Amino acid sequence: MAAARASLAGIVLAGGSGTRLGRPKATVVVRGRTLAERAVELLTARCDPVVVVSRPEVPLPSLDVAVIFDRRGVRGPMNALATGLAAVDTDDVLVLACDLPFTGPVLDRLLAAPRGRAVCARDDRLQPLCARYPREETLAACRKLAAQGVRRLTSLLITLDARSIEAGEDELFNVNTSEDLDAARLRPPGA
Repeated sequence: MAAARASLAGIVLAGGSGTRLGRPKATVVVRGRTLAERAVELLTARCDPVVVVSRPEVPLPSLDVAVIFDRRGVRGPMNALATGLAAVDTDDVLVLACDLPFTGPVLDRLLAAPRGRAVCARDDRLQPLCARYPREETLAACRKLAAQGVRRLTSLLITLDARSIEAGEDELFNVNTSEDLDAARLRPPGA
C-alpha cells in the first residue's frame, strides 16, 4: 500500500449547498461525525495527500487535511474537481463527494483497478464523484469542458473514456434529502 500512496492523492468535494437538505451537506452529522469528516477519514486511509475542496460560506469542522476553496468560475462539481486536481501533484487521484458516506468497499475496488485510466463506481447509474482519475489528463479535460460551458460530469467520463466498476448494495447511498439523512442514521454500524 505504501507504493500506491506515493502517487495517489485524495480529493473530497464538500462545497455543495445542500438545497434539498436545507443546509450544506458537509456539515450534516451521521454517527457522530460530519459528512466531511467521514469522507476525509475514508480517503486518508487510502491516499496521501488528501485535500478538501469547499467554499468559504460552508462552515466546515476542523479537519486534519488541507482545505481549499473553489477557483473562480461556474460553481459546481466540474469546477471543484478542477480546483482539487490543480492543488495536488500526483499521478492519480481518488475523488469522493462528501455526501457518499458508505463507500469504503467500492473505494478499495477503485484502487485495485488498473492505473492510468479513469474508472468510476456505478450502481444503476455512473457516479463520477466516487472515482479514480489520471490527474493531468482529467485536469486538461475539465478545463476544456468548462471553457465550452459543459457542467455535467458524465461528459467528463465520456471524454476520458472511463471504465466503471459495480458498486455493491447501498455503497453509493447518497445523502440528498432529510429522508436520506434519516435512513443514513438508521443504518447499522459497519454498513
